[in-house]
Amino acid sequence: MPAADNEFQRLAPAGLHGKSDEEFGVFMKPRASKPQRSSKCLVYFLAALVLLAALALVFAFAVLRVETPNVELTSVAVKNLTHGSSPSPSLNVTLTAHVSVENKNFGAFNFEDATARVLYEDMAVGEKNFSRHHVEARKTARMNVTFDVRSDRLWDYKNLSSDISSGRVNLTTYAQVTGKVRVMKIVRRRTTARMNCTMTLNLSNGSIQDLVC
Repeated sequence: MPAADNEFQRLAPAGLHGKSDEEFGVFMKPRASKPQRSSKCLVYFLAALVLLAALALVFAFAVLRVETPNVELTSVAVKNLTHGSSPSPSLNVTLTAHVSVENKNFGAFNFEDATARVLYEDMAVGEKNFSRHHVEARKTARMNVTFDVRSDRLWDYKNLSSDISSGRVNLTTYAQVTGKVRVMKIVRRRTTARMNCTMTLNLSNGSIQDLVC
């Protein structure tokens, strides 16, 4: 009996030691999840970078992009109209053009060089220079430009006499506005806006008709 008891006591530590190994193995298993957490963090980081890059592109194309302002002739008023065909054709009139400059950019548009002309058959009969102007971002500036149209500036009268007799004189209005657009003190770009309109001066009632731009 004592020998059996001693044998039982020798085997007991081996059994206890094996159980301890199993328990140690159970506690070590969660360490295997660390690579999964690291990979998830990497995916989130890359997704954030892609999102930031997309936002930067949208900002660059939508905000920093510079568009040429739009110059438009909305209406024309007629004053001091005189005309005749004998002994030579003559036409004198004061035209007041209502011009708008639309700035679609996210920065102000400043122009210092602007010229507008009234043409008859590609010959200038009236000219006016714009004064300096400042157009706020996403705003439209409106101004009046007055032309003194004189037929004595023409070097060819061959069709003017027949136009006066018909009571309708076709004219063209051309304008060029040059300035700088500044967006958030980041982008500065020089740009030129142009306007080209045709219209008909009705001599019988002293009005502008068929204005097309």
